[in-house]
Amino acid sequence: MNLCTIYFRRFLPQHKESAIRGQKEKQYIQRYALDEQEIHFISATLSQSQIYKRTVQLTIYDKYQSRTISGIVTRSKQREFRLDTIDAFSGLENWEWISFQDVLKAELIKEWAEELMIDL
Repeated sequence: MNLCTIYFRRFLPQHKESAIRGQKEKQYIQRYALDEQEIHFISATLSQSQIYKRTVQLTIYDKYQSRTISGIVTRSKQREFRLDTIDAFSGLENWEWISFQDVLKAELIKEWAEELMIDL
């Protein structure tokens, strides 16, 4: 083995990690500014969820990829609110605190009602 081969075997993983980290940084999603009307609509939707215990679907900002989550707003503070969720597959209840500034979109989910179901 020559010296060059030993050098690359020894340091290549570190360079690979650095390259991967650099790729992730390039994939950051820029947070876009919401206009005043959209902020008001999101605020009203979150309030309705908390007051009427209605399920809300949220699109949440994340620096790599936005995510969608559904639940009921149960508490709110000055800069954040608590969203209670239920896992659709396991039925496990969970909750998380979400910053108001991370909400990109909010809409109330239409609840299923037996009167609306059609017999086939």
